Amino acid sequence: MTELIVNLWAIYDADTGLVYGLSGKVYNVSGDEQFKLDVLKSLARTDYVTAKRYQIPSRFEVIATDGSIKKNVTHLNAIGDPNAVIFGDMFLNIESELPPQLVMQGNEFVEIKQFLPDDPLCVVTTLYEDECGNITPIVTDSDREWIREQERSRGR
Repeated sequence: MTELIVNLWAIYDADTGLVYGLSGKVYNVSGDEQFKLDVLKSLARTDYVTAKRYQIPSRFEVIATDGSIKKNVTHLNAIGDPNAVIFGDMFLNIESELPPQLVMQGNEFVEIKQFLPDDPLCVVTTLYEDECGNITPIVTDSDREWIREQERSRGR
């Protein structure tokens, strides 16, 4: 079955230890669920470069050690927290930017608005940005181990 599926990225700043941006991209893919997941995981390593970036929603903020409040950022654990709904606003933006489909009706083309499925198939990838601006997509278990080592070396 062909459906719209979504790659999501959370952009993590290694210096601050905070997620400061989101990104997402939609694909129209045919096949079973495992095939679609494999496509998303494969493209997660590269397609973030051409995906539109979005700000973290304003309801997210972090209190710094000096007591100041940093807005539009969050801790990494919010990405996997279903109660945080961090990508909710971004889904609305992505859906509004989908191009209409042209369908022939009679002798003319009619534009039909596209919508994301209610619960689209998604893969969420963390983009680990180091102090030099280098970005490493965290996709595999070995990538996750690498990020744990990086964070341990930073005392986190």
